[in-house]
Amino acid sequence: MTMTEYFPIIPLGGGTTEIEAFGSLFCRMAIAHSVSVYALTTHLRTWWGHKNPEDASAKKNVTNSMNPMLCGIGPNVATYVNIVTSATGCAELNRTTLLSLSPAICSSGHQLVRKGRAWCPACMDESQKGEHPFYDRLIWAVTAVKRCHAHRIALESSCPHCGHFQAHYHHLGQMLLCYVCKKPLVSPSASWKVMLHPPLYEKECLNLVGDISAGRIFNVAENAYGIFINEFADYLIPMDLKISRHAYRTSRRPQTSREATKPRFSTLLRRCAAFGVEPSAIFLDPVGAAKSACLLEFARLDLPHELKPRKSVHLVQLSSVSLHSRLAENEYDRLPSLVEIARDLGVSKGFLNYHHHDLCTTYARHRTRCRNRKVANQIKCAVAYLHDGLIAQYPSANFPSHDHLVAAVVCEFGIAVRVARIAVGVALRKQLGKRAYERYRKASSLDVTNPVNRSPGSLMSST
Repeated sequence: MTMTEYFPIIPLGGGTTEIEAFGSLFCRMAIAHSVSVYALTTHLRTWWGHKNPEDASAKKNVTNSMNPMLCGIGPNVATYVNIVTSATGCAELNRTTLLSLSPAICSSGHQLVRKGRAWCPACMDESQKGEHPFYDRLIWAVTAVKRCHAHRIALESSCPHCGHFQAHYHHLGQMLLCYVCKKPLVSPSASWKVMLHPPLYEKECLNLVGDISAGRIFNVAENAYGIFINEFADYLIPMDLKISRHAYRTSRRPQTSREATKPRFSTLLRRCAAFGVEPSAIFLDPVGAAKSACLLEFARLDLPHELKPRKSVHLVQLSSVSLHSRLAENEYDRLPSLVEIARDLGVSKGFLNYHHHDLCTTYARHRTRCRNRKVANQIKCAVAYLHDGLIAQYPSANFPSHDHLVAAVVCEFGIAVRVARIAVGVALRKQLGKRAYERYRKASSLDVTNPVNRSPGSLMSST
């Protein structure tokens, strides 16, 4: 029997930047089951242990030893999200955390979430007045966020009565009460600190949480920032530029494409601002983000309009591999032209001829041979089709002229008109003989007024 029979769990604010933090949802579960947060944790660990005796990851009770919102990227967060997901059947609980960023963020001192609670006093005041239920937002747990973007009021983290920093939730899951003095956390409006101007990196964090809440960020590439750096470094090589001038203001050894360590979240925000890209773009598509950053870099350069950027060595190697792979193909329809190959690679035909002249010549000859082989097969099939009966009916009311035979062949095989004309000529030579066919063609060109002279039957009777 799962917990969904007692408490249908659904994160509040799903799909928006106002999505609920996992710890807040956990407290609502405790209130719904009339137990303390610690008791609910113990019951879940016991239930999970009976269900999965081989899993030792849930033996430690983490509710009093880590961030109360349980929304970071640590292993304990992953454990409890997995347990609650299995118990409730709600597949969207991972959106209430930042676990989807764990493959790309340094797990040691990631500086991603706060060490305690933070809330908007205006949101809490509205909730106490009964306008809507209060819950902790995931965006409030992010360290870089300093205010509520809806009310433009600074977030608070201490009890207005006893002054204690709210390092944990109330033991019964009451999010409006202090966990030390048990008094309401609502503060008077006169003490609220107004922040009209958004702090640094607020927009980036809002977009990131919004993408996580909407389910757009769910399968982040391992070391996505390293992929971004490697791709961007390849773009900078032809311009003789280094990445360090974008990512750092102080003196430091030059950063090369070999550096692929996972950055801290605060470091990632600073570097994304320096590169001019969104953190969400790096997590979703690091290669595309590198291309966007490269376009911004080219826009900043004061280059002559006739100067073209050099292509990377990797692109030269890729074009060579592409040409060699197509040389093994013998079907003409599967052999694109050099212009089409260059377009797919994002280069010009001149680029291919410059770097792979001999290979391009070999490929062009191979493609010509395949085309001639295809045309020969088409002519052979068309001639056989004509000898099956159409030549015997020529000339007649159905096929009074050479062009009618050509049209019949084109309709039957779907080949080019030029190839069909060659096939009709070959078929007539075999039917009439070469000399008679030549006299017929000569008579057709000289005497266009006498259809008797142009008919192959009259030529055959005269001979």
